Amino acid sequence: MLRARRGADKRAGAYNPRVEIAPLHPWDLTPREAMRLQTELASRVIRTGAPDNASMRTVLGCDVAFDRRHGRGVAAIVALAWPSLEVVEEVTAEAPVRFPYVPGLLSFRETPVLLAAFERLHARPDLVMIDGHGFAHPRRFGFACHVGLLLDAPTLGIAKSRLTGASGPLRSERGARTDLIDNGEVIGAVVRTRQGVRPIFVSVGHRVSLAAAERLALEATRGYRLPEPARLADALSRRARQRMLDATAAMVVEQRAGEPGRWEWSACEDEVVYRGQREAMPLHYGAIVDALNPADGEPLDVMLVASGEPARGERIDVRVIDVLLRADGDHKLLAIPASHPDERVGDARDRAWRWSLALERPVTSWGGEDAAIALLKECREA
Repeated sequence: MLRARRGADKRAGAYNPRVEIAPLHPWDLTPREAMRLQTELASRVIRTGAPDNASMRTVLGCDVAFDRRHGRGVAAIVALAWPSLEVVEEVTAEAPVRFPYVPGLLSFRETPVLLAAFERLHARPDLVMIDGHGFAHPRRFGFACHVGLLLDAPTLGIAKSRLTGASGPLRSERGARTDLIDNGEVIGAVVRTRQGVRPIFVSVGHRVSLAAAERLALEATRGYRLPEPARLADALSRRARQRMLDATAAMVVEQRAGEPGRWEWSACEDEVVYRGQREAMPLHYGAIVDALNPADGEPLDVMLVASGEPARGERIDVRVIDVLLRADGDHKLLAIPASHPDERVGDARDRAWRWSLALERPVTSWGGEDAAIALLKECREA
């Protein structure tokens, strides 16, 4: 179950008491164990019912995008008012992806990332639309079913392509539908949401009938192929992924936290060399080798928060999260390892600030993530 994280840094978000997450199972499973679990949990999916239209206030759209190179994902949740479909809240969250890529088991990669976004959500959902399949799955337990059981909320799956099953001819007008059938069982529906446009694949997630899922998908469509909750979540996850990539850079570790002395990376020698005495730094320190700071013509400096112990000269891909601004323009980025988006920052900002003041550095303020990404872009283009 998700629990409040006391004293967490601002990237960790705040626990959402409005959403209860059932402790269904552990996440450290092998693919074979995950397959067995899908078969077991499929029997718990409720494929009847529908949200009460009179009392329904909020519908969520959920999607997850991945950065396979760094083993991380970013989840997006868009909360919309019902029935106006006005956006009332958007949240994103980055998290490590620890389950391998196995077709049919994607929810074991996607769901933990999505749960990180639910920690930040304030809205209470009456209906959840997942960008993915639900019951229309070889073992009848896709992403939408997984999330539906965890939330115990009315949930349906909206997929852009077929995973399994077959269907008959489909008329071209909006609202046309046909059953999606696998081994003689109706597992979902192929639904046309726009005249002459490719259909979508609708399936039950939990606590909703297929007929209700189809009706709600059509009611939530506003001139596009995808229903608005799914469409907006898909767009938000793409933007969040791009932002995550824009904030990622290659760092060379020059000094490790707690080590005295001044070490710097030399581009000519392509190694870290000793430059003299200096007090030990509170954080790991290094340089972004493909970004030059116009203020001093040197590689952009970065402070790294990492629970591991990097080696001097080691190259690490990092995710920029803040920038310590200085009056002389020699700004210092703050970053975490790209492969560990859940790294706790704790009091790193405070320690870096106090260290800078003790050495009489002209620091002015922390600029925030937007400023950090903008600085990284500017220095890369310099």
